[in-house]
Amino acid sequence: MEMNNESIMVCVHYGPHGQRLIQRGGQLARLLNAPLMVLTVDASGDNEYNREKQQYLSGWENQTKEAGGQFVIRKCNGKKTADVIVETAKDHKITQIVLGQSSQTLWQEITRGSFINDLLERMGPIDLHIVAVQRYPELLEQSHEQGFSAYLVQEGDRHILMDEPDGNEAMKGVFFRELDTDFNTGLFKIVRNGEAQYLRIVQNEWVKPR
Repeated sequence: MEMNNESIMVCVHYGPHGQRLIQRGGQLARLLNAPLMVLTVDASGDNEYNREKQQYLSGWENQTKEAGGQFVIRKCNGKKTADVIVETAKDHKITQIVLGQSSQTLWQEITRGSFINDLLERMGPIDLHIVAVQRYPELLEQSHEQGFSAYLVQEGDRHILMDEPDGNEAMKGVFFRELDTDFNTGLFKIVRNGEAQYLRIVQNEWVKPR
């Protein structure tokens, strides 16, 4: 089967949705028998090292290679994220882009306001697939281990993940650990007023949204 003129680029951003987007891009690439590229745009300064972020990047890179794709990191260097995505797409003659749309803070620049419009204006004849990624329960099954009961125990102004309530003020919930991590990093599900909420846990501690 010959390659056609299609080529797929998945844009992933720091956070728990990358795996699902790469999966979607991989399915699309197989379906169209097209090359796959996965791009992450790095807006951080040169000296910033973030261990959790590095874990995401190496996980995405492995997943991309397993799907037969190419993993690329591009620095912003003062440019807008949209410009970097469009430049990369044009350099690699990309015809279809897969993006995640989420309510997560780190995606606000991308999904709120004019980002999608900016992309569409600059892209020309490129198809844009926007994947809704805020449906956590589906996401959990694909990217996290089976959940287990746990407690978030308050210690001063921190909340620590524990197996037992330990006599202190504690919230009971279900913890879903991310796949391929040796740490207790993942999502802690609590149910309040009949609605599920998912709290981000990094190395045993609740990281509250700023």
